[in-house]
Amino acid sequence: MHHLFGIRHHGPGSTRSLVKALEALKPDCILVEGPADAEALIANVSMEDLIPPLAMLVYNTKNLDQAAYFPFAVFSPEWQAIKFGLKNDVPVRFMDLPYSVQFALDAAEKEKLQLKIDTPNISEKEKKHRRLLQKDPMAYLAKLAGYNDRERWWEATFESADNPIEIFPAITDLICNIRDMEATIDPRDLLREAFMRKTIRQAEKEGFERIAVVCGAWHTPALFDLKSFKAATDNALLRGIKKVSTKSTWIPWNYERLSSLSGYGAGTLSPAWYHILFEDRDNATAVWMTKAARLLREEDLPTSSAHIIEGVRLARTLATMRNLPLPGIDELKEAAVSVYCDGYEEKMDLIFKKLITGDVIGQVPESIPMVPLQKDLEQWIKSTRLTKYRNSSETLWLKATAKNKQGGIDLRDETDHKKSLLLHRLDLIDIKWGQLKASPPSNTGRFKEYWKLKWQPDFAIKIIEAGMWGNTVYEAAIRKVRSDVKEVQKLSELTELVEQVLKADLIEIVPEVVRELQASTAMTKDVFHLMDALAPLVHALRYGSARKLNTAAIEEVIEQIIPRICVALPTACIGIDDDLSKEVFDKIVNTNRIIHLLENDKFQNDWHKTLQQIASLPKIKGILNGGANRILFDRSIIDLNQTTSQMYYALSRGNDPTEAAHWLQGFLHGSGLLLIHNISLWNILDEWVSSIPIEELQNILPLLRRTFSSFSASEREKMLGLAERILSGVQNEIEGNEQIDQDRAETVMPVLRILFGED
Repeated sequence: MHHLFGIRHHGPGSTRSLVKALEALKPDCILVEGPADAEALIANVSMEDLIPPLAMLVYNTKNLDQAAYFPFAVFSPEWQAIKFGLKNDVPVRFMDLPYSVQFALDAAEKEKLQLKIDTPNISEKEKKHRRLLQKDPMAYLAKLAGYNDRERWWEATFESADNPIEIFPAITDLICNIRDMEATIDPRDLLREAFMRKTIRQAEKEGFERIAVVCGAWHTPALFDLKSFKAATDNALLRGIKKVSTKSTWIPWNYERLSSLSGYGAGTLSPAWYHILFEDRDNATAVWMTKAARLLREEDLPTSSAHIIEGVRLARTLATMRNLPLPGIDELKEAAVSVYCDGYEEKMDLIFKKLITGDVIGQVPESIPMVPLQKDLEQWIKSTRLTKYRNSSETLWLKATAKNKQGGIDLRDETDHKKSLLLHRLDLIDIKWGQLKASPPSNTGRFKEYWKLKWQPDFAIKIIEAGMWGNTVYEAAIRKVRSDVKEVQKLSELTELVEQVLKADLIEIVPEVVRELQASTAMTKDVFHLMDALAPLVHALRYGSARKLNTAAIEEVIEQIIPRICVALPTACIGIDDDLSKEVFDKIVNTNRIIHLLENDKFQNDWHKTLQQIASLPKIKGILNGGANRILFDRSIIDLNQTTSQMYYALSRGNDPTEAAHWLQGFLHGSGLLLIHNISLWNILDEWVSSIPIEELQNILPLLRRTFSSFSASEREKMLGLAERILSGVQNEIEGNEQIDQDRAETVMPVLRILFGED
């Protein structure tokens, strides 16, 4: 005879009731809702170093896009049922439809079209009820019970309450009534339930007399009375379905991923709270409040034992007022905000995720079967001392300290260098464990890298997928790059790949990638693509040179690219629109910086000649013309007199004020100090602003303000002081004895204050 225990996945109340029911029943066989082709994993649950949260990973060995995860927490009913069976030497089996079948069905369903089914002629109110019932039966029940949130209803009814074992027949009866109310049954569920019935019949046939069936409550009506379903019909339903080859293993999971907020359908909103509720229901409120106080103290917010006592009292009072057996998340949060945070929810937000979701991550022992690549990766993680980051569910700066929040690794240190190699190689095989961040302004050296690390549970399938490229991280990265280089279409992507390959120290593949790069460079006619490609190449060259690598091939490519940029850029700048001119301006600024990093006189001379053409050609947009003049002035290619002439011409009354404003934007890019230190330039700007009619000035004012607002506060302050001194008559001390018309000056000052962002 079989006994049904309809549970909620990851429900602590369901788990407590289930454990009591199993102890009372003393089953001789336990059937658990889980894919039958993962049944071999059950035996691993007895291992002491297999620590939840975990997930069973089942995947198609020939198509890794097909993979399924089955998470378990310590408070999951299925986990405790398996633990009970292994502890008491009771056979435990999985009874759900194997994924060898489900994956085959998924593939077949993609090829079929969805058919529209007409709705019978019923009232709109009835349609609304049916839609909710069919879409989410539990939400329908919650609404009938007066709850807007199905999670809150289920928690109050089943998880927080200390229900007796008789709750299970009541749940079965409840779900039977729902399924009788014309709720739509998923065709896949019908297949799964047919397989479950088949598994139960097989256990009965083997002579087991007290069979415990642990499954989601939704399936209980289909398993309650086996006589209502003919075995021949179930067998016929399952016969002839194709299968695929699958494998399964255990992988670490975390509470963040277990939370339904992460998108996993059978998750739970509050795993950290559910863990507390399962471990110690009677004292759960006090435990939660104590943890909240501790976390707030870590954020330098004062809390005391008196706060904890008051918080517990308030939470329990709220629960009593709302007719709840125990405080839920809403009551706990409201009490904590009132008592700990003086009513300011923002303070609670600092720690709420840790209190509700939690940062727990599971552990899988090395003895669990792993693909060769995973074994190699685990060895790398140990040798590079990254285990802490591997076992954390938080986003962490690599080697961060209390004083240095961004951390940073020194590539001259052997272990740090190995960290960098591993993270770059993993990035190449699409395992994005680390994100390389820009160096802070205080660090300008070549030997520091700054990484943010976050391990994702689904890296498990990515590791298996990457295993097709090789059995070691190095081998997989080499073969993956060899494949990728043939697929890359853009020159900039290819140059970035060269930089990545060098940083990953994949020296043997560099010649192949560079050959592809040389061929792609020769075929590229777009000068802007060449400019985009230059920066990664120069970075790769400097990186390789710093590590004494052979970078001659990269130097050859750079020697081909820079002359082509210098020849083609002036012509490419003619006739482009405003939006593109701004993009090209950014490319020119970046290319200028990159070329000077090379410290090559020939390249710099050719580049300066190119900028001189851009600075003088009349059909080039003002921002490009102004930017080129500024670079030439900063590099002392043109002197102050030449710059003054160029500015005077660009800001002359005959030119369009908007185009002149764009010229000024390019010319003043980066710093306005030259206006402060060169009064002749300031006077030209002053005269130009004064000459613009007020209507036109209003049109270009946003552009001018954007230009001046990019300066530092000290620069803007000095400019405003200079303007005030000139308008106050100090002009004669600076240049000549010309007097200022105070009345006219007063009309200009408000505009100047707006430009400098002082109003």
